[in-house]
Amino acid sequence: MSSSIVGRTVLITGAAERAGRVFARRFGAAGAAVVVNHWKQAELAEKTVKLIRSEGGEAIAVEADVSNTADARRLVDQAVAWRGDLSVLIHNASSLRAKEFEDVTEDDFDASFGVNIRGPFFLSQAAAAVMKAQGHGRIIALVGNSTNEAWPNLIPHGLSKTALIRLMEQLAVALSPTVQCNAVAPTQFFRSDDGTNDALRRYRGEPLVDGDTYRVGTRYEFRNGDADDVAEALLFLATCSPYLNGTVIRLDGGKALY
Repeated sequence: MSSSIVGRTVLITGAAERAGRVFARRFGAAGAAVVVNHWKQAELAEKTVKLIRSEGGEAIAVEADVSNTADARRLVDQAVAWRGDLSVLIHNASSLRAKEFEDVTEDDFDASFGVNIRGPFFLSQAAAAVMKAQGHGRIIALVGNSTNEAWPNLIPHGLSKTALIRLMEQLAVALSPTVQCNAVAPTQFFRSDDGTNDALRRYRGEPLVDGDTYRVGTRYEFRNGDADDVAEALLFLATCSPYLNGTVIRLDGGKALY
């Protein structure tokens, strides 16, 4: 699966820590040269780079605020300048501000749309110019469970991620046949040490993860996913047939069918 990205440059936004670090390490282990994007997380980003290098991979860290158009374009320029190509762009960075609808401010709204849709739009624009010139490329977005779940205290986040889905669909047409654009929609899979993810589940009335499975309602039990499961889907989309284009892969163990 990974042979087609060996030696090729993969840019992952928000890759300094958490799930982004897992994705960066998996791509590095598959032979890709990984650009670890971060914003004001230099120490964490360098740790990710060192981990990738210690595992035999290649990586650099580039600081950039993806919601800033000039920064987004500079990020792509630096990625290309490193090794001369940009084969895969993964929109992983996200703004997550949990607030009740009536408490959402303009700043909260702009933060969600800045990182989750404005950034990916102009990053994709800059990356697409490179990919079209080199004759190949993949753009992949992490869109989360906004496709089929409502989170009343994350409405700007859900709206912007839903818009990101549509952006990938539009770009799949606009950039065809040279660049394939797809999305991965995992249900909540990362369990943070500070309890943030558990608190979001409680708010929504979902049971907390207990081992490898979790229940929805009283009868149905589903496998719990993790960052490695999502990384597998990202690696697949980065290396699969170019005929797969403009799709959203729901990654939830069947939960959405309940």
